[in-house]
Amino acid sequence: MAEQDGQEKTEAPTERKREKAREDGQVASSKELPSAALLAAATLSFMVMGQNILTAAQSMFADIMREPIRSDMNVNVLYDLMATSVSKILIPLIPFAILLVVVAIFSSILQVGVRFTLKPIAPKFSKLSPLQGLKRIFGTQGLMELLKSLAKLLLIGFIGFITFEEEMGRINALALITPAQIVFYNFSVIIEVTGRMVLALIAIAIFDFMYQRWHFEQQLKMTKQEVKDEAKQSEGDPQLKARIRQIQREMSNARMMQEVPKADAIVVNPTHYAVALKYNRESMNAPQIVAKGIDYMALRIRKVADQNDVPILERPQLARDLYAGVEIGQVIPERFFKAVAEILAYVYRLRRRKR
Repeated sequence: MAEQDGQEKTEAPTERKREKAREDGQVASSKELPSAALLAAATLSFMVMGQNILTAAQSMFADIMREPIRSDMNVNVLYDLMATSVSKILIPLIPFAILLVVVAIFSSILQVGVRFTLKPIAPKFSKLSPLQGLKRIFGTQGLMELLKSLAKLLLIGFIGFITFEEEMGRINALALITPAQIVFYNFSVIIEVTGRMVLALIAIAIFDFMYQRWHFEQQLKMTKQEVKDEAKQSEGDPQLKARIRQIQREMSNARMMQEVPKADAIVVNPTHYAVALKYNRESMNAPQIVAKGIDYMALRIRKVADQNDVPILERPQLARDLYAGVEIGQVIPERFFKAVAEILAYVYRLRRRKR
């Protein structure tokens, strides 16, 4: 991602940025680690199962060589002969192949976890750009790949040279031993060379894995503006949220003011607090708060109450307690029953006098 307005990417990536990268198939992984793991698994497998594989191979070739030339030799006979012979070597090779597949899968899962996505293989026109291709080749990642290739080449050459120096004396004596001993000798040298190569590749893989994690972290870093923009997208624009809350309050207040003319009484303190009470014996178990407000909203409640002949009574302490302890739409708690009952009784007497 290009830097915005010249800002440097100094901020650590957010969890949302990391998750989006994983969804796009972008993860920190080393290609050298699975290679080293596969070579190590193959070497250990040959050390354990190598004798069985060699014995099966000898048996297969012996069967082929012992088979006499038949007068009825045709394609079907030859196919049966090869199938019988090859089946002998496939049996010890099957566990070896299964082990390699399992190691290949788990060496990747241990690095990046399990996440299936087709986005990395989706066609991208940016990959066709020669300029982008040159950037990938001559960029830091391309330079790192070149250094790894050179390191592997030098290490393998060094291992081969050291092994040749050590085995020079034994190589000259191969002419004096039996073919079976030569096969065993070649097998032991291969195991020795691959073992050394495994150690070298594991060292390279560990270094490469640490570098890939560092490089991936650098790529995910964000500018301060990107962090702000992402916060707005995930949490919403603060100004927009404030405007929405304001509209919600206005709508709630409008609905509340519609209930004031239906109230039985307004308890005030005398101008700072105003609480509207309503009680219907047939539908309510106790009096209910239908509107409340302080300061400007309290004045609006009083004004609407005056316009609709709703009685207004000054009860400073009761008004404050009802405002603080009861929400709009709730019935009053039992501790207010006596005080509210006196107010409602007074209101009902006023109504009877008017009639």
